[in-house]
Amino acid sequence: MCSKKQIKKLFLLFLFLESIAFADKFSVIGGFRERFEVLDGMNKKAYGNDPSLIGRPDDTLLVSRLKLGFVYKQTPDVVYTVLGYYASVYGWSLDYNDFRKQSGTESYYMDPQEDLDFAALNVKVKNLASISGLSLQLGRESNRYGDKRVLGPGSWGNSYGWLWDLAKFSYKYNGNFVDVFYGQTKDKDKKRLSLFRKHVYEGAGVYGHFKTDAKGAFEPFVIYKKGLYNGVGNGQNSEESYTYGARAYDRDLFGWNYDLSYAKADGSIKHKDYDAYGYAAKVGYTFKKVPLRPDLVGGRIYASGDDDPHDDTIKTFRTPFGGTDGSLYGRMDIMKWSNLIEDVAEVHLFPRKEMHLKFSYHRFKLADANDAWSYYKKYNKPGNHYDDLGDEYDAEYKWRYSREVELQAIYAYFDAGAFVKHNVADNDAQRFFLQLEYFYGR
Repeated sequence: MCSKKQIKKLFLLFLFLESIAFADKFSVIGGFRERFEVLDGMNKKAYGNDPSLIGRPDDTLLVSRLKLGFVYKQTPDVVYTVLGYYASVYGWSLDYNDFRKQSGTESYYMDPQEDLDFAALNVKVKNLASISGLSLQLGRESNRYGDKRVLGPGSWGNSYGWLWDLAKFSYKYNGNFVDVFYGQTKDKDKKRLSLFRKHVYEGAGVYGHFKTDAKGAFEPFVIYKKGLYNGVGNGQNSEESYTYGARAYDRDLFGWNYDLSYAKADGSIKHKDYDAYGYAAKVGYTFKKVPLRPDLVGGRIYASGDDDPHDDTIKTFRTPFGGTDGSLYGRMDIMKWSNLIEDVAEVHLFPRKEMHLKFSYHRFKLADANDAWSYYKKYNKPGNHYDDLGDEYDAEYKWRYSREVELQAIYAYFDAGAFVKHNVADNDAQRFFLQLEYFYGR
């Protein structure tokens, strides 16, 4: 949580920025998010109720994130963006060193809850070389695309997910674009500002967006990823891979909607060949003339697993720089796009234009029982060959009270399957979220 001195400094900075915001070239941006969370039967590092687990499985949390910054338009074609954030959590049983990662002789931190850093710190030059639609951006940004499945920061976590220091060329025309970028991703160490500090991965890519109609598009991509710590005794950071594929979606095609993604990965991880793939396919139909305008959606999400973890090829797919937010793989937030089969059914209801109700059912299985439950890195015990992770039931309510204020309430229940009960812990789990978010100047 912010101390009184920190809050006072941030408030004074806000007043200063607000005082100049009336100038045509300045605008203040920011906001805050307060979330009350109740966890039962799991936490971010472990699943189960055993007292020997890392942290406690029944934390009650108050999670806070404060953002503050400004946009400065030096000219219509030269724009600076500065956005700092302070993320904190109260009531957490996990420790700072629980998120320390080791790779060779290097160590770094990836804390999902607490951080003091910049979410944006960049300059953008539009109409580069007098070419309309061509721009160059340099500096810190989230580098998010599409549904954030292959490139996205993951913003449900308190301290964001991937944040980049990068250079990006973008060409936009008639609602389409092609982006080319190179950069490095920052660590998340709450005790040290990331500027001029460690970067964890190097990455480059091309991402395109081509409209197919008013509410649909085709989005091809190629993404390069390389771990920057490759010393003797290297760990999970040792990777050099290429992920390529495409996403196609339409939000309203004669009442139907669909969202399809495919990604193929090649390269090397930990001195082994890397050969894996994943896809996500969801199709729905909206009954526009029925009360509450129900949208019924069904689909399957798949990520390949490894049938032989001891051979010379890693077949376990993992997203290159994508988010793992619960909006993608269930609100329990205990799954990710890796060695996974997810069958999903959703019902979306709209009581009012600014309200959204969502009920969803998720059936989770391992793509290969010889491989791990990727989120917690748990394998079948000797003699076991279970692949049933379990069933999840989610209920979500979102109310956009005003342009500046949004309220959310979420409940998720996980009914553990045979793999979890016989290899990890014999208990179900649940989560509850109650969130208030305020936006300023966006």
